[in-house]
This record gives sequence, C-alpha cells and structure tokens, in this order.
Amino acid sequence: MEVVSAGPGCSICQKAIKLVKQVAEDVPQIEIQELHVVDQFERLQELNLFSAGAILINGKTEFVTLPTFIKLRERVVELLRHENHPQDKRSH
Repeated sequence: MEVVSAGPGCSICQKAIKLVKQVAEDVPQIEIQELHVVDQFERLQELNLFSAGAILINGKTEFVTLPTFIKLRERVVELLRHENHPQDKRSH
C-alpha cells in the first residue's frame, strides 16, 4: 500500500499513514510506502493523482479521500483474497 504524502505538516497525510499502519497490524503481509509529492511528482502526475492522503493498493488508486478503517481493511482483504484465489476462467 502506498500513501501520497505532502510531508509531516500535512494532517490528512498523517491520518492516512496512521490508518494504513493500523490496517497493516491486522493484515501483516501488506507493505507500506509513502509517496512524497516532491520526490514522486512524475509518477503521481502519470497516475493523475493530486490528492494528499490518497491511498494506492498494488499501484492502483483505491481512495482519494480518507476512508474509514473498516472500508480500507475490507478493500485490502478483498484484494488479497482475489490475489490468493483468482477465479477459475476455464470454459465449462
């Protein structure tokens, strides 16, 4: 999971980072990384993402505003379940 951060002075960013860390306590297999707007400007521009505190999962924007703990955790669990048990795509 990645959190778009404008730095320690951004209260929304700090809340998003704290939220992501709380989810990581429940789901320890996830990795957390901060995407600092200054350092990652080109990547964020490519993603058309300009929201501080936005949360990406597996490189895709999942939340542009701060979700609740429950919504974030449910989305992480859903994506992990899909990764671990992809649907069978064979024809019957």
